[in-house]
This record gives sequence, structure tokens and C-alpha cells, in this order.
Amino acid sequence: MRKYHDSFTGQLQKVQGLYQAKNRSTYSQEIAEGPQAVREALTFAGERVRDIYVTEDVLERYPEFESLTDGHWTHVVPNQVLSQVSTDCQGILAVLNTAPARDVDELFEGTDLVLLGVEMQDPGNAGTVVRTADAASAGAVFFGTGSVDPNSPKVIRSAAGSTYHIPVSSGHDPRTIIASAKAHGFQVIAADGHGELTLGDRELDLTGPTLWVLGNEARGLTADLIDRCDIIVSIPIPGQAESLNVATAAAICLYASVLARPS
Repeated sequence: MRKYHDSFTGQLQKVQGLYQAKNRSTYSQEIAEGPQAVREALTFAGERVRDIYVTEDVLERYPEFESLTDGHWTHVVPNQVLSQVSTDCQGILAVLNTAPARDVDELFEGTDLVLLGVEMQDPGNAGTVVRTADAASAGAVFFGTGSVDPNSPKVIRSAAGSTYHIPVSSGHDPRTIIASAKAHGFQVIAADGHGELTLGDRELDLTGPTLWVLGNEARGLTADLIDRCDIIVSIPIPGQAESLNVATAAAICLYASVLARPS
């Protein structure tokens, strides 16, 4: 189902509107940009894909899209037209229905590693956290209220397709996520610069089900949330850097859990 366009249509104008959070919420739709994100969306969430917009150049360079787009409305447009929608899409984007919300308790079942981002506001950090959690085989990523919209094109692009591999759930009261984790037998560990333990200490047991909690890029976690966690852990920084980027910290914490477990 392929259509060719040579101008900026009303449909493309609607797609452009999905770069605004209020329109994504109104229509329950999102955008995946770039060959990697679109490839993973078609492969792992094909039933949610509504339309694909692509240039001839991308179809020539990535022949796999010939079969992947079969059965989907595929709009072939000139690069100068698609660039009016997005200058970051690398010649291809897909419009998807947003995934239905998942039950929080359900997401803690069948996994032993979950991450909660609290007021994580940078799209690049949020997307990288999702990608890292996917690589570490985490069961889900939660974002608390005040965090960036994980369905934004920038977050999805930064996640490089991992958005369509693991559940990503947002808009939660962090206290509810922490309580649910404890009810399912998870230890709740906050990563904080003033931790009572240091990552790597023998007293720290990461072999059991774990919810890692990481805070805002600048402010970290509130005292109230830290008090609700079972353990506060700091990451050793032997060099001169004041702190670590939150996405880097998340990667270190998640992989500490991975390496602590039997292979």
C-alpha cells in the first residue's frame, strides 16, 4: 500500500503536530524516527503502526523496508518535503498508536530487574536509560510524574528501538511504584551521592529482585523518596568529576545487577 506525494499535504501537517505533547495525548499516537527506530517498531510493534513516511533514498539504502512495510500505508515523499516535518528523521518516520497502559503490578511479575526514573527531564537521558535497561534485560522502565514524555520522538530516537522491546510506563507517583515493588518482594535501591553503601561493597547483595531508583539530573532524589528505599548506594568516583550523568549512573547500576547474577 504505497502512495507517492510531491508536496506538503494536510496529512503531513497532522504528523508534524504529533511533535507536540498535547496532540500525542489527544490522538494517542506517537512518532518513531530514523531507520533503527522504525525498523524495530515494524518488527516488534507492527500492529500499532499506522503510516510510514519515507524517501526513495532510504528505500534504496535499506532494502529490508520493502518487506517490513508490506501491509502498511507507506507514503513516499521527497527529502525536502519530509524535512519540513523533521530534520532528525534520517529520511523515514512512522506514526504509531500509543501502547495501552500496562498494570503496574503485572510489570513486576516475571522479572527481577526494574528501573524507576524520578523527574528525569532530559529526552536523551531518558531514551538512553530505556536502551540500557533493554540491554540489561530489565523487565520494565517506569518514569515518575514530572519526567519527560517517553513517547516523544526525541526519547524514542535516543532509545534506538528499545522502546518497542520492553514496557515503558510513565506518569506514576514514585511512591506507588516503590510500594508495588516491595509488595512483589523487590529490594528498592536508590542511587544517590550520599549513599550508606558504595557500589561494589560486599554488604550489597544484588542477586535478588531489584528496583533501582534514580532521580532528577540536577536535584537527585527527595528526602521523602530516599526514606522509602531499602538501601541508598553511591557510585564511587575516584576521579575529579563532581558527579555522573544520570543515564551513565543508570547503566552502571543496572550492569552491577547483571554482573552479580549467575550467568
